[in-house]
Amino acid sequence: IKVQVCVQFFKVGEIDTLKEQYTADVIVRARWREPTLLSNGDITDIKHYWNPKLYIENSYGDPKEMFRYRVVFNEKGEAFMSEKRTVKGTFMENLELDDFPFDVQDLTITVASEFPYSEVEVIEDWESRHMVNKQSFVDEQEWHLYAHTECLRRELMIDQFDPNARRSAISVKCRAARRPGYFIWNIFMVTFLICSLSFATFSVHKSRVENRLQLSFTLVLTAVAFKSVVNQSLPRISYLTYMDKYLLASMIMLSAVCTWHGLVTMLSKDSNADYIESIVLGCLGVVYFLYNVGFCIMIYLFPCKKRRIMSQKDKEHEKLNVIENVARAKNLQRGKSKTCD
Repeated sequence: IKVQVCVQFFKVGEIDTLKEQYTADVIVRARWREPTLLSNGDITDIKHYWNPKLYIENSYGDPKEMFRYRVVFNEKGEAFMSEKRTVKGTFMENLELDDFPFDVQDLTITVASEFPYSEVEVIEDWESRHMVNKQSFVDEQEWHLYAHTECLRRELMIDQFDPNARRSAISVKCRAARRPGYFIWNIFMVTFLICSLSFATFSVHKSRVENRLQLSFTLVLTAVAFKSVVNQSLPRISYLTYMDKYLLASMIMLSAVCTWHGLVTMLSKDSNADYIESIVLGCLGVVYFLYNVGFCIMIYLFPCKKRRIMSQKDKEHEKLNVIENVARAKNLQRGKSKTCD
């Protein structure tokens, strides 16, 4: 039996990066062919009819659910049982934080049936479109919610030792892009200033190595403490984010400055010591400048490219909405003209 499903994100709440979950109010509409229904569409008792036993696979805890059933008919007069499920709860989502804080995250609702794949097939309802209500988005200050949705059919393995124990499911996802302004000004900019101050230690005469090292180590400890505070806002992941890469590169630059200040004592008796130190200072400055420029270019080419793709999909979604609204208006006008005739 094929069960057609449509998911509507009625209200998207807070997106918790640390716990990798989000809250939302979701409406799941499902319908399936029911030949035993009466032609007038009356439902005597819902328990007397077959039910696909749908559930949300990635829900967390005990979500609040409300059900409504009614009978709908297609153009051929065939009766379908329609289920409207309103769900309010928390949903799990494996966040991909490689591009943090310039990341775009999927917010997924996976609807599955308790029956095996051989008995029930969950498919997308082509007559009803998935929807995202952007106006009721709660976390607007931190995230930008896109209007388009995508649907993917899946098969859930219930028993790994039994390949026939599969369940049909579909995953409907909307997308949200993190607003990086807070991280740019409070983390990237502060780190850039801390690392830039390391070049000021060259103003101390090279004969006072202990003062140079004291200033440099202070900046290194500041960067380490700053990074530990930043890590508290992220889950413990085994790969580096863009923020981690930038902070580690800045610490490497600070370590290089400290290393040079430790080696400068070997040039105290060299007549070209000032010239050599000027070359080292210039090389470190150029390398650090080129790294920052390259980092900005890399962000524009890779993480921002995904945002541009999402914006393009939103524009295509708006065009489809306009076309559908025009078609509906024409159908209404035709219906009115027929009634007048």
